[in-house]
Amino acid sequence: MVYTENIRLSDLWRKLIQPSWTESFLSYCGETRKVCLRFASSWKWYPATVTLGVLCLGLLVTVILLIQQLSQVSELLKQQQANLTHQEDILEGQILAQRQSEKSSQESQKELKEMIETLAHKLDEKSKKLMELHHQNLNLQEVLKEAANYSGPCPQDWLWHEENCYQFSSGPFNWEKSQENCLSLDAHLLKINSTDELEFIQQVIAHSSFPFWTGLSMRKPNYSWLWEDGTPLRPHLFRIQGAVSHMYPSGTCAYIQRGTVFAENCILTAFSICQKKVNLLRAQ
Repeated sequence: MVYTENIRLSDLWRKLIQPSWTESFLSYCGETRKVCLRFASSWKWYPATVTLGVLCLGLLVTVILLIQQLSQVSELLKQQQANLTHQEDILEGQILAQRQSEKSSQESQKELKEMIETLAHKLDEKSKKLMELHHQNLNLQEVLKEAANYSGPCPQDWLWHEENCYQFSSGPFNWEKSQENCLSLDAHLLKINSTDELEFIQQVIAHSSFPFWTGLSMRKPNYSWLWEDGTPLRPHLFRIQGAVSHMYPSGTCAYIQRGTVFAENCILTAFSICQKKVNLLRAQ
């Protein structure tokens, strides 16, 4: 029965697609009412099925488009997130560089402050030292004034001790210039011949910290300590402190300071002590 109905349904479909399909359908339905009712029932839902299929297809297309848009939006968000992360890294780097710059600036300011404090301390010490030297100079001038008023066989402003007169210069010069100044006064640089004379000089300069050139020097070719008149130094009188160098072009000369004799480059400046014999006629 089912097979027969299937054959008849096929025959019905072929007749429906012909031009006179309506009349054929009605005529055929008159013969097989049951089959026609089943087909008519199926044909009634055909437009709804087509519409539903179209709607489903449209919905599918819409979903696909939404998925594509969502993918694009997601990719755009990833790019924006990457850009934002990059900007944050740049900003963090700038902040770190600024902090390092501020730290370096603070350290530089601290070092500068310490340097200023150190220089101020040194300047204060220099000022105190200059004041001390000024007082020592005043004391030395007082000693010279007292010596100038002393009546003896020496010119004014000269000190008399035993058979010699001594003058202490008021300006620093190198050894050669000091020698010329003494020669212009008809004298020579200090020559110590005895321990008594050394003690006298030490007492006179005890209140001064200035160095004073003596007539003792060491020059080419012998490199031995000689006085201006060529006589050698007596080793038992005193020992010379300091290093002796043969590299000084002007030679090595000796100066006395606070009772001690030192060796130094002759080109350096110091005060000087001129010495000459007493004027015996004036003493009489």
